[in-house]
Amino acid sequence: MPFKPWRWRLVVAGLVGLVVLSVCLLIADVMGVSKSVINGFFLVASIIGYATIGMFCRTTMADEYYVAGRRVSAPFNGMATAADWMSAASFLGVTGLLLSDGFVGDGVHAGGLAYVLGWTGGFCLLGFLFAAKLNASGATTIPQFLGQRFDSPVVRWLAALGAILCSSIYLVAQIYGVGLVASMLSGLTFELGVFLALGGILLCSFLGGMRAVTWTQVVQCVVIVASMVAVSVAVSWQTQGHPVIAVAAAQSLQQMESRIKVIEADPAEMATREVMAQRIWDLDAKMADPLNARELEHQVLAKQIAKAKSDNAPLRDIQRLETNPAWRETGVDRLLRAWQSERDSLAQAIKHPVGFQAPRQEGFTQGWLNSMALVFCLMIGTAALPHILVRSYTAASPAQAQQSIVWALVFIVIVYLCASSLAVLLKSFVLNELVGAHLNQLPEWADRLKLRKLALLSITDYNNDGVVQYADIRLIEEYLVLAVPEIVRISPVFTGLIAAGALAAALSTADGLLLTISNALAQDLYFETVNPQAPPLRRVMLSKILLMVVALFAAWFATNRPVNILFWVTCAFSLAASTFFPVLLLGLYWPAMSRAGAVAAMVSGLAVSFYYIVANHPWVQLYLDLQPSDTLWWGLEPICAGVFGVPVGLLMGFVFSKRWPQKN
Repeated sequence: MPFKPWRWRLVVAGLVGLVVLSVCLLIADVMGVSKSVINGFFLVASIIGYATIGMFCRTTMADEYYVAGRRVSAPFNGMATAADWMSAASFLGVTGLLLSDGFVGDGVHAGGLAYVLGWTGGFCLLGFLFAAKLNASGATTIPQFLGQRFDSPVVRWLAALGAILCSSIYLVAQIYGVGLVASMLSGLTFELGVFLALGGILLCSFLGGMRAVTWTQVVQCVVIVASMVAVSVAVSWQTQGHPVIAVAAAQSLQQMESRIKVIEADPAEMATREVMAQRIWDLDAKMADPLNARELEHQVLAKQIAKAKSDNAPLRDIQRLETNPAWRETGVDRLLRAWQSERDSLAQAIKHPVGFQAPRQEGFTQGWLNSMALVFCLMIGTAALPHILVRSYTAASPAQAQQSIVWALVFIVIVYLCASSLAVLLKSFVLNELVGAHLNQLPEWADRLKLRKLALLSITDYNNDGVVQYADIRLIEEYLVLAVPEIVRISPVFTGLIAAGALAAALSTADGLLLTISNALAQDLYFETVNPQAPPLRRVMLSKILLMVVALFAAWFATNRPVNILFWVTCAFSLAASTFFPVLLLGLYWPAMSRAGAVAAMVSGLAVSFYYIVANHPWVQLYLDLQPSDTLWWGLEPICAGVFGVPVGLLMGFVFSKRWPQKN
């Protein structure tokens, strides 16, 4: 691979630009420029920078548009792969997830460590099993490769539909994250934030396809890693007086041990959890007879609101009463959903460990089962995500494709080490400054987080003692990392820096997903069926048009706020694992795999996982009057659906291949 100095200059330019921008905004902060202006400048500069790269890399050549000319060297392909994979959910969510759920969970649900192990371990599978072989195939999409391997348009169509389904779920979650970050930085509404950031996405992927996306993602990887490292160093220096974040986290963890034991043994903490348990029992009783419960609670609320108004109670107290679902919801279905949501939140919160480890339980618990199942799904899913697999095609050779996975892992591990350490340092502030504080004397950062446009903190005094207990606290874990500068008391410029990294993570993943969906629609469905002899230019133009249509539709869908980002992203991993891993593994390593086996593997794996996710969704269970015990298998959570889909896909692929072998 010849040395290309302009490529390294692009990386250096991205890093230098980020440093210069941060220094200028630090000076602006010292001079008294408002935080909203600083954050908004980060947003505008990021989008303009990515769009500029996209414009310079514009192309209408098919090979450049679909696979970046198949000449990206391992370091750069690894950077692009890391950025493509590090989505808003992983960049923003891991820190808050580890803080709230601990490393190993609560004895029932999986902890944050399962996500870290599963997501990083999947790249080992990808590098060992698939990267080199996919690169050597010369295909441009995963459905095309499978269609060629089994000499079957049906296999290609099914693979295209599976890629569209998995990528669409993932895409909506990313655009949702983009909108939230953009609206936080700019002060615009969520909807305008979505479409503002969408402009940056389209200018990259629409104009230059994979060529533009690759080099944009290289710069975005620099931004993601540099922003996370810079914030981590600043927090480490502020808390422990040195820049080594991992050492600072270890020191804080030792200091927290005694504080954790005090909180766990506090009678007030125990009383709070007892009140929460009673509330769960009350909600169960209400959901058993919702019509009568709504009427009784409505009457009680009417008296309380009337009394509060006659006593000239504070407006916030009246509004708190009026936000009760039984007061404002007229439909029983919506009221049931509100009660179920509250119950689920309480049931999960009551089990949250105060520290990073749940109380020791003897034997093999449900939590260990869920953790291992989730690690399995995330590992297999990472190795089977279509928009990550297609990165193997852009590398210059099979060896470079494998090496790029190693480079990607290096950057991902750096981000996750920083995110995990930040979780420890943030929890030390929560336990030492917030727990035990009086409600009318909260730390300044807690008051600010409660009053933000998107409140990152809520406190409910369950035992009415006027003091904050750990169980009273609700942190919006998906976006808590955005509050790091306020909690740790460092410059607000770091808020913009974190948000710039989060925006880069979301935009890079959204770019890759958009290309995967539009290429599947154009290359694998339309041209394969309607016009297989179409010239390359027409193929590229249709892919561009479909990319814009898909982006606009996903943005419209995201503005309806239908998602819990981490939940749906994790479900996408299970669906991808069940759809593609069995057929790829058997197709690449078992010569007797037939087209009948390929069809059976994809259809059965996807069907089982999709059924398990849908059947265990709270809304579906409420609508069908089901209980989790009726639909959960072995107590595994729906995000672990791949545990069932992958084995079924492997088994059906083997059985159908034996029964209907390939005919030459």
